[in-house]
Amino acid sequence: MHYAQLYLEFIKLRIMGVAEYRKAFFMGGLAQFASYGAEFLILWILVDKFQSINGWGAYEVLFLFSLNLCSYALAGFFVFTPTTQLSNMVKNGSFDEVLTKPLNSFFYLVCREFNSAYISHFCLSIGVIVICLTGMEMTFTFKDIVFLIVVIISGALIQGAGLIFTSVPSFWIIETQGLREVLFFQIKNFIRYPITIYNKAVQVILTFILPYAFINFYPAQYFMTKDDFVFFNHNVQYFSPVVGVVCFVLAYRFWLFGVNHYKSTGS
Repeated sequence: MHYAQLYLEFIKLRIMGVAEYRKAFFMGGLAQFASYGAEFLILWILVDKFQSINGWGAYEVLFLFSLNLCSYALAGFFVFTPTTQLSNMVKNGSFDEVLTKPLNSFFYLVCREFNSAYISHFCLSIGVIVICLTGMEMTFTFKDIVFLIVVIISGALIQGAGLIFTSVPSFWIIETQGLREVLFFQIKNFIRYPITIYNKAVQVILTFILPYAFINFYPAQYFMTKDDFVFFNHNVQYFSPVVGVVCFVLAYRFWLFGVNHYKSTGS
């Protein structure tokens, strides 16, 4: 409850800041919207030209992409700025100021550094999800809507964990941008398409080592009644919440480990 109240206070301050620079905020959001909108369009043209990718049609592939973007937007809203700025904070000594607060360092940064730019990503991805479901002529029950929400939150936990895991090494090494670029952004690009188009080694990595396939590939098949589960039983489509919670808990413990071994720059 204490963190919820603190978060609301920071939101009020951010809204006041946005109100002062409304044009910059909306232009930035529009640019992001147009950028990802172009990616959706290119993906649609690509898949539509070849009719399908390993049995997945255009709407189905777009659904994978939109689930990925939606959960990334939710994760990015909360943890993108704290994790990507951690390296600079450690280098210039400003992380010391965070440790002087009578609050948990992680939750303090999450409350203080949320990124409102991801609102445009979220709105676009929700719109595309609706378009995909309509295009596939799916009828959603209340249970389906609840599970979709759970899947998006689970994907956000996995993506948030990925951002945290790739930022914590900042406590020991100078720069982690390359690590984050490879282990998070580049590898996560694989799940824009059905992972069954890749060889078994890639499928294993995306399932067991860096479980990004649970963001969209496995749970998406619940809604599309597909049976493309690699080497798993079809029940794997329900595992995303468990994977999400486990990944985030491990990432948070890794954060605490990093904080406990942090040595101030003295500046």
